[in-house]
Amino acid sequence: RAFRLQRFLPFGAPFAARPPVGRDSQLGAMLRRVAMTAGRPLAARHFAAAAANPLEATAKLYEDLVAKSVKEYQANQHIVGANLDAELANNKMVLFMEGTPDAPKSQASMNMVRILTQVQAANFLAVDVLTHPAILGYTVAKTQRNRAPHLYIDGSFYADHDGLLAKYKTGELAKAIGTDATRSSGVFGGELPIATY
Repeated sequence: RAFRLQRFLPFGAPFAARPPVGRDSQLGAMLRRVAMTAGRPLAARHFAAAAANPLEATAKLYEDLVAKSVKEYQANQHIVGANLDAELANNKMVLFMEGTPDAPKSQASMNMVRILTQVQAANFLAVDVLTHPAILGYTVAKTQRNRAPHLYIDGSFYADHDGLLAKYKTGELAKAIGTDATRSSGVFGGELPIATY
């Protein structure tokens, strides 16, 4: 359909050069279908609400995701809880984030990885909360904070994005989990090493 629309409405063509929209034209038929679809009450309400305030609509979608995730976790609490509790016990730091450290799927998750990299935090385990709803439900139920990412240190909740950012800005984070052992010395002293692949 997009190709047909582009063929009938070339970019930059004067309005008079465009083909007429009559009852028998393909463009007229397509516009009538779009008008009939937009006239449906559910679609009209959805698009009007989303257009009025897209941030509220997105926040509502995330709240619905969190609520469904908590229900999924509660339905499988014994299995999911046992597996993830074991991961928290076996690793010094565990980051529950949206995506992976190489490919974060939210700005907050990307910022958490950047902060942990900047303070040269020891190795940590990253768990993608979007791979299964029960994983997000687990960390939300454990921390009572709806918005991921969440960082756990020594098996207990340490901070979410805002808390970690505040600790980073005050320097408390670098003292608590950072290390200077891997920083450069000499001319580029104190800087992060350049990776060579």
